[in-house]
Amino acid sequence: MDMKFTVPDYMQELALASGQGLDQLNAALAKTLNYPVIISSSAYKIFSSSSQYNFESFYIYSNQSRVGSEALFACQILTDSFQSPAIGRVVAPFSRILGYIFVLTDDRAPDPINFKPLLDYASSLCAVHLQGRLELKQEQSKFKNAFLYDLIYGNLKRNDDIIATGEMWGWDFRRPHTVMVFLLPEPDLNLNTTESHLMDILSRIVEQNFVESYYKNSASIFRQNELLVFIPLQSDKPAQHKEEILVFADKILTQVEDTDLKGLVTCGVGQTYAQPTELFRSYQEAKVAFEMGKLLDLAVPFFSDLGLERILYKHDLQDLKEYYVHVLGELHRQDDPESSLVTILESFAENQFDVGKTAKAIFMHPNTLRYRINKIETILGRSLADNNTRLDIVASLKIRRLHGTDELLSV
Repeated sequence: MDMKFTVPDYMQELALASGQGLDQLNAALAKTLNYPVIISSSAYKIFSSSSQYNFESFYIYSNQSRVGSEALFACQILTDSFQSPAIGRVVAPFSRILGYIFVLTDDRAPDPINFKPLLDYASSLCAVHLQGRLELKQEQSKFKNAFLYDLIYGNLKRNDDIIATGEMWGWDFRRPHTVMVFLLPEPDLNLNTTESHLMDILSRIVEQNFVESYYKNSASIFRQNELLVFIPLQSDKPAQHKEEILVFADKILTQVEDTDLKGLVTCGVGQTYAQPTELFRSYQEAKVAFEMGKLLDLAVPFFSDLGLERILYKHDLQDLKEYYVHVLGELHRQDDPESSLVTILESFAENQFDVGKTAKAIFMHPNTLRYRINKIETILGRSLADNNTRLDIVASLKIRRLHGTDELLSV
């Protein structure tokens, strides 16, 4: 039986162009479609573009799903000075998002479904090029990552060795450094899933802002759902260093809100260390600061700002329970919603035990507040003018904030 197979002309042209490189594949695809084409990374960094506009990266807006290895979606390509409607196609062999193909269209563009056969085939050709880029990047990062892993786990014991190795990649560990950790939710963040592109987006945003704020390249590393950044001290004034980190963090947290990372990124900042052999401490502190930031509702928590909280956070919970009950347990037992004595005491402590400030803060007449304070003193059997009593109350209220009343009063 005679069998005849016909290969469409566009498939032959794209296959031949692909053999000459990604730019040639892009040009052939744009010619076939009669629309400009952008081929990007999973973090929307441009690998190849046939557009007349010159930009290195962009963001997208789309209300359509991009889940699945053959997802096709309408979107808007956005930069600070450019906007265009587009049709996007995921490049995701084996469910790993390597990048995207974007066709820049206009208001008269045909139905996106008409692009599907061509873009499906082009995606398979792009996957070969993007997989090669990924493997090259992973090979180049292998030794960097091994070095930085040893650094954050305290496996490197000689400062001179760390400084010399860092210089190979343009990192100056003669300067004091601070470790900052950006985190994404833990579930299913596996580099073999499509969710890995979230880390790619975060990495690009951090790297771009790091270059603008600090050096030409960043010392950074992924660890599961964490992105660690080593931030060098740019000034001998610690207060200025902290302000620089706050500006840096604010840019990152603002920019991620315009991406798939919206509402997902949190962070923590360790202390600054002059000796690179001590930087593993900054990493551990950044993780504690992150946990404390969640509890205390801090956008950019610094370990150095935590004070007593960081000691209480690590202390034995049973000891904290006993201490809290000893100091405020009786007040809880005799309190009621109408009096709100615990709430009044908390406000009193927050306002440095000043009756005037507290009365204004809680909209209560000073004489009424004095009556409630006297009642609190009677229940506690202690004077709130006593410094030791005040210290016990401040510590107890911090414990309450960290662990919650229900947990502390549970048997």
